[in-house]
Amino acid sequence: MLGWLLATMGTAALGSVFPLVNIELYLLGVVSSVNSVSWWALAVAAAFGQLIGKTLFFFAGRGSFRLGERLMRKTDTSNSRWTEWLHSFHRRTEERPLWGTLVLFATSIPGIPPFTLMCFLSGAAGLPLLTFWIACLAGRTLHFFLITGAPELLSLLPAGG
Repeated sequence: MLGWLLATMGTAALGSVFPLVNIELYLLGVVSSVNSVSWWALAVAAAFGQLIGKTLFFFAGRGSFRLGERLMRKTDTSNSRWTEWLHSFHRRTEERPLWGTLVLFATSIPGIPPFTLMCFLSGAAGLPLLTFWIACLAGRTLHFFLITGAPELLSLLPAGG
């Protein structure tokens, strides 16, 4: 059991950085073929793995890596809509940290690519690390509960005739 949970965390962490690794397909395969691990434990392991990977984007947004520094320098000298939106998000998040947290939480549930961008922007906007972790962990856990619980919920439906 522990091996499956660690493998799930590792796959989720890898998939959060390299989008070619699809954690949702991995989870559906494990849930449907491994009986020794509960679906909810796999969901929590996947959420923690994603949190590990997405924290790298958060720190990049803070300027902890050269990528973050370059992107922030570029946005400071640009007058594009992207730059205006970034500064608007930063200002709103500073004024109302709960707003930034809720936006991050909302994008973490569906897990669409803007979630990765939101992780970066949350770091750039100065969202506290603990707040970032709580919002991401809550949203991603809900996301993975939906993914891993789906096969069991489908099995409860009446068979068509």
